[in-house]
Amino acid sequence: MRLPILSLFVIVGALLGEIQAASAQSAYSYPWCARYYKEGTPTSCYFTSYQQCRASVSGIGGLCFQSPYYHAPVAAAVGRRR
Repeated sequence: MRLPILSLFVIVGALLGEIQAASAQSAYSYPWCARYYKEGTPTSCYFTSYQQCRASVSGIGGLCFQSPYYHAPVAAAVGRRR
């Protein structure tokens, strides 16, 4: 009886070890924002490109601008061999 329970714990532990936590997306993750002309509509900063933002505001009115919250990811430094 102990062997099946022990193996179950080992399998569950292995599966949980493989799960990677998903990073939540926030306004800090996107470089473009849209401000719609409709009264009471909040600013939306969830656009990856200027074209995507323009497509969202086309037809309903609004403007696109670079997000003041966005911080570009830091590029990994390339080490030099000596």
